[in-house]
Amino acid sequence: MSTTGSVIMLPGARDMQNISFGAAKQAKLAVTLYFYISLFSVPPSIQILPPSGQVVTRKGSPVSFECKVNGNPTPTVQWSKKDGLLPSGLQVEKGYLLNLNEVQRQDAGIYQCTASNGIGQPVTGEIRLHVLYPPEVSVLRSWVNSGEGLEAKLDCIVHADPPAEVMWYQNSFELQPTDRRLMSKNGNTYTLTIRNVQLPDFGNYSCVVSNSIGRDKRYIELSGKPGPAKIISSQYSNPHEYDLKWVVQSVFPIIEVRILYRRIMVNISYHHPGQWHDLLVKPSQIYNSATSERTQRYRLTNLQADSVYECLVQTKNQHGYGELSDLHQWFTSTRGRLVVQNSSIGVSRPGRQFLAVLATITALGVLAARGVQA
Repeated sequence: MSTTGSVIMLPGARDMQNISFGAAKQAKLAVTLYFYISLFSVPPSIQILPPSGQVVTRKGSPVSFECKVNGNPTPTVQWSKKDGLLPSGLQVEKGYLLNLNEVQRQDAGIYQCTASNGIGQPVTGEIRLHVLYPPEVSVLRSWVNSGEGLEAKLDCIVHADPPAEVMWYQNSFELQPTDRRLMSKNGNTYTLTIRNVQLPDFGNYSCVVSNSIGRDKRYIELSGKPGPAKIISSQYSNPHEYDLKWVVQSVFPIIEVRILYRRIMVNISYHHPGQWHDLLVKPSQIYNSATSERTQRYRLTNLQADSVYECLVQTKNQHGYGELSDLHQWFTSTRGRLVVQNSSIGVSRPGRQFLAVLATITALGVLAARGVQA
């Protein structure tokens, strides 16, 4: 091989004299370009900063990763997070720097920098982010229903780094494990199990969690009383009657139900709740042993058509009355218009008048049942 000026000549190039001048010129140009690319192209290489490949920081702190690259042509660089999205919510972000503002515990993991320039295969480097944070505690249920002779489980879900210590309290007194009181851990879930529940076991419990960075706690109530009823009826009904239906958690049968309901006279600028009707009833119940839930219903009659009503439900078992349900509101249809109910498809859709009235109630902030006047 020899060179003339900046042109590279190959052995056997004289054979090009046997072809046309134009074709020979194109062939020389192609050969020259090929060798130029071969001699001066460099596949990508990367260097991750910091060189240790690991960053340890506290929750809320800013973090920056840098990916230095070499190669010809200049490589393009993009960042991604292994097994997840970047904190920005994107799959990838382009650029040599990746800045994370106020990192959260969910941001911990392995971040990858990938460089490519079309020469050879793309190259990837990794850096691990370790986030230290104070305990974050939540509960599966803040209220647990049980009864004498039964078993109760109280669960706290704990996230903490460094690992945290978990202590259980009943009414401010620290608890210790016994044959009847067990404390266990499964992953992030810490469980206090009380066997053969007795009357003194009812009350307020707390799980207190602490590590070297901070402390957190959550409360759980263990009670033999029913839980607050959850009203599951529709928000609109026939003109003069309403099938009120609710679900309540109680391991013991419900022996009495209190129903409070009233009519609300309301328009765009006027809101006046009527007098409460107070009923004590004993409806039948369907018990689900898997969830300790009891389903009940009661039909309210003598309602006024084309009106807004609201109600509260409170249930009682052998341990006493539970808490009131959340306030529930519904709309009765106009006289002569029946709302067809079907077990599989539910009820017909509400009209515009119903939606307008409910919007008005929301705007006025109807909280009278809780003792607050809008």
